[in-house]
Amino acid sequence: MPFKIEIHTHPERIEVTYYGKVTEEELRLAIKEFMDKKGGSEYLLVLTDCLGITTSPSVLDVYERINMYEKLGIDTETKEAILIPSDQIVVENVKFYETACLNRGYNVRIFENRQEAIDWLKQFG
Repeated sequence: MPFKIEIHTHPERIEVTYYGKVTEEELRLAIKEFMDKKGGSEYLLVLTDCLGITTSPSVLDVYERINMYEKLGIDTETKEAILIPSDQIVVENVKFYETACLNRGYNVRIFENRQEAIDWLKQFG
């Protein structure tokens, strides 16, 4: 699978790393695994690393991912920092995701630097 999900500390967060070609089905699997790892915990900080993505899902697939958040009851208090690659198509899809999330009340921000993303999350931890 082109993703891995880990729990980290300082700040306490779930880190999702995508790499290679990511399909709609793999996005759904990643969300399911995220919810399984999250369990009943109050993890509200997420670092999503998209630096290794070579082909991203379509804008429609990205939009459907946000709909899944609402259906699964992912809290809008969740903060997500996203690391973006230099691939322009991936960047455009991630920017669309950021805007769509913000429009739904989720606090999402894009970063090019890992430490800046972690520092941003720390302010909520």
